Formats: sequence, C-alpha cells, structure tokens
Amino acid sequence: MSDKYMHASSSSTTSLPLPGNGKQEGKRRRAGLLKALLPSRTEGKRSPLPMILAILLWGGLAYSGYAFAVHTLDKQQQFVNQQIQQVQEENQKQVRALGEQLTLVQDEMKNVQSGLANLEEDLELTGKTIGGTNKTKEALQDRIDQLNKQLVDLKASLKKLEDAARAW
Repeated sequence: MSDKYMHASSSSTTSLPLPGNGKQEGKRRRAGLLKALLPSRTEGKRSPLPMILAILLWGGLAYSGYAFAVHTLDKQQQFVNQQIQQVQEENQKQVRALGEQLTLVQDEMKNVQSGLANLEEDLELTGKTIGGTNKTKEALQDRIDQLNKQLVDLKASLKKLEDAARAW
C-alpha cells in the first residue's frame, strides 16, 4: 500500500481519512510577508538579508522624511525672517517721514505763534492810535480768531503726528 492511505485499525471507528486527490500535496504553502522576513523556529535557518534590507529601507525613508521636513521648515523660517525685515525697514521709513512732518508742523506753529505775537503787538499799537474804531477792531478780532483756530488745528495735527510716531 502507498503512504497516501492509512492502514485500517481494529478500532470501532468507521471514519477513515480520505486520500488527497493530488492537488494539495504538490503545492507549497505561501507564508505572509512577516513570516517571509522572520524565519520560524521550525523552518531551516534563513538568510537575514531580507530583514536587513527592510530595516534599511524603512530607516532611509524615515531619514529622508525628516530631512525634507527640516529643509521645508528652514525655507519657511527664512521667508518669515525676510518678511519681518521688510516690515521693519518700511516702519523705519515711515517713522522718519513722520519725524520730518512733525518738524515741519512745529516750525509752522512757531511761525504762527510769532505772527500772532506780532499781530497782538500791532493791535495794541493800532488800538491806541485809532482810538476805538469798531470796524478795525472787529476785523482784527476776526483775524485773531482765524489765527487761533489755525493754531488749534496745528496743535491737533502735531498731537496726532506725535501719537503716530510713538506707535511706531
């Protein structure tokens, strides 16, 4: 008899294993990916090369991902630093321009104040010489009021410029 068939035993069991029809015996079972990489204890000793290659591949992928992330972050940091530097330069230009405007306004205010002082002095002299003409006094008073309004406006502009310069 062949090895395919089991010998009959004297036991009372009536079930006998059926012989294989030859299809399963010739095929080799395929193991999964993990079993192909890790040798089992029952199998013969396998080469560690597939495991080493897999570890090197994963290590290379992890390192290249890390290197790419670092490179991308460095580029972004350089871009952000460049933008910050441009903003700072623009702010310095604006502060200089505001400072120049502030000095111009201050000079103009000094001119207005000296003009007001001269006008008041002329008014006193004129008031003494004219001796009470109402039209002249009203005209001079209107001119003084206009100059006072202009002075108040200039002071407000100066305050705004000073506040803007402090904000920068």
